[in-house]
Amino acid sequence: MVGVLIGLRATLLRRSFTGAQVFHLGFGVLGGLAGAAGLFRFATRYDVAHGGDLLALALAGVLLGWLVGPAVVGGDPGIRPEHLTLLPMRRRELVLGLLGTALVGVGPLTTLVGLAALVAYGARLDPAAALLGVPGAVLLTVLLVVLARVVVAALGAVLGGRVSAALAALPWAVLTAAAAQCWVVFVALGGGTNPLDAGVPAGAARVLRLLPSGWPLVAVEAAGRGAWLPAVGALAGLAGLVVVAVLGWARLLDRPAVPPVTPLRRRPPPRRPARVGGAAFGAVVHKELRTWWRDLVRIHHTSFALTYGLVFVLMPLLVDLGDLLPLAGLVTATMLVACSAHLYSSDGTGLWLTLMVPGSERADVRGRQVAWLLNAAPTTVLFTLAGLVGAVRWWTVPWVTALLPVVLGGGAGLIVLVSVLVPVRMADPHRRGGNPGSDGGPVGGLVWLTLGLLAVVSAPTAALLWCGTRAGSATLLWSATPVGVASGVLLGWGLGRLAHRRLARRGPELLARLGQD
Repeated sequence: MVGVLIGLRATLLRRSFTGAQVFHLGFGVLGGLAGAAGLFRFATRYDVAHGGDLLALALAGVLLGWLVGPAVVGGDPGIRPEHLTLLPMRRRELVLGLLGTALVGVGPLTTLVGLAALVAYGARLDPAAALLGVPGAVLLTVLLVVLARVVVAALGAVLGGRVSAALAALPWAVLTAAAAQCWVVFVALGGGTNPLDAGVPAGAARVLRLLPSGWPLVAVEAAGRGAWLPAVGALAGLAGLVVVAVLGWARLLDRPAVPPVTPLRRRPPPRRPARVGGAAFGAVVHKELRTWWRDLVRIHHTSFALTYGLVFVLMPLLVDLGDLLPLAGLVTATMLVACSAHLYSSDGTGLWLTLMVPGSERADVRGRQVAWLLNAAPTTVLFTLAGLVGAVRWWTVPWVTALLPVVLGGGAGLIVLVSVLVPVRMADPHRRGGNPGSDGGPVGGLVWLTLGLLAVVSAPTAALLWCGTRAGSATLLWSATPVGVASGVLLGWGLGRLAHRRLARRGPELLARLGQD
C-alpha cells in the first residue's frame, strides 16, 4: 500500500504540470537549484575551516526555510489523511505511506541535491568522510520534510480562531525578517559587515553545529579527522530525531480534520444601512471588509506582513542604525501586497456567485481593491508616521512619500490582476480545517511573483529618486512624490481594468481551475 500511495503522489505531481502549476513548480525548481548552488559554493570555494562554518550557516538557513515556508506561504499537502479514511489500512501503513508521498516533490528533490554539498565538502577532507555525507544528506532531507509536516499539523491543532491565527504568524514573521536582516546579527556579534569574507564568529559556528541541521556536517568533519565514534553518533542521533519527528507527526494526524465551529450571534439590522457607491460595488466592499476580519488564512497572512515590516526596520537598532525606521510603512505595504495576491483563490468555487450576475465583474474587482486599501493604507501610513517620529536622519522621507503611493496603488491593482491570471488551488472556505498552513495553498510562488511585479511597476519612480540622490538635487528628489502618486492612481485603475476585463472574458475557465481537486 505504501508503494501505491507513492505512485499515486507521483502521478498527481506529473499531471500537475499544467496552467499556473507550471509556474509554481518551475519557480520552486529554480529557487531550489539556486540554493543548492550556494551550498556547493560554500563547500568548495573557501578554505576548509571557513567553508565549514559557512556551510553550517547555510544548513541552518535550509532548516529555517523548511520550518517557516509551509507555515507562512502554504504548501501542497499532497495526499491528506482524510482522503484515505475509508481504506482498510493499518496505522503504520498510513504513516509510512504519507511519509513516502511527502518525500515525492520538487522541494525534497532540490533539497537533497543541495545537501549533496556535504559529499563535496567531505571529499576535501577524506574519501571516507565523503561517503558518510551521503546518509547524512538523506537523513537530513527526511527530517526537514517531516518537521515541516509537524509544524503545519501542530498549527492546525492550536489554531481555531482569529486571535490564534494572528498569533501563530508572529514567530515565523520574526524568523523570516531576521533572516532577511542577518547582516545585523553578524555586525552585532563582531563578525564584520561582510560575513562571507570575514567568517562566522567562533561562538556562532559552534551553536550552528549544535542545531540538527549541523549534525551531518559534524559527522563529516569527525570522519575527516578519523574520529569515527562521534561521526557515527551524530548520524545515529539524526536518525533518532527522524523517528521522534515521525512519531510526533503520527500523533498529530489523529486530530480530526473538521472546520472550527463559530457560534452565531443574532444582531439587529441597522436602521440605515451604510452605502458605499452603487449597490453591487458597496456590497462587495462590505463583504470583503468582513472577510478580511474573519478568514483565518487572510488574518494569518496579514499578521505575518505587519510583524515582518516592524521587525525588518527595528532589527538595525541593535547596531544603532535607525535610518530604516521611516520605511516601516513601505516594507509593511510591500509584504501586504505580496501576501494578498490570492483573493479569488481564497474564495474558491464561490466565484460562481459573481459569474451568475452578468456585468458584475467590474464592481467585484473594484470593490476588492477598495476594501484592500481600506485595510492596508491606514496601518501603513500609521507605521510610516511612527517611523518618522523616531527617525534620526530624514534622507528616507522623499523615498517614502514617493514609493508608498506606488506600492499601495500598484499593489491594489496587482493583487486582483495576479489573482485572476495565476490562480492557485485552495480549499473552499467551508472545507477548511482552521489551519492556515495547509489551507492557504501553495502561494509561495505568488508571493515572489508579486514582489517581482511590484518592483517593476515601482522602477520608474525609484529611478527618479536614485537620479535625484546621485545628482544631489532636492528638486529632482521631491519631484518623485507627485510622480509616485500619479503612478499609484494610474496603476490601480489600469491594472484593475485589466483584471475585471479578464474576469469577464475568462471567468468560467478561472472557476474551473479553482474547482479542480
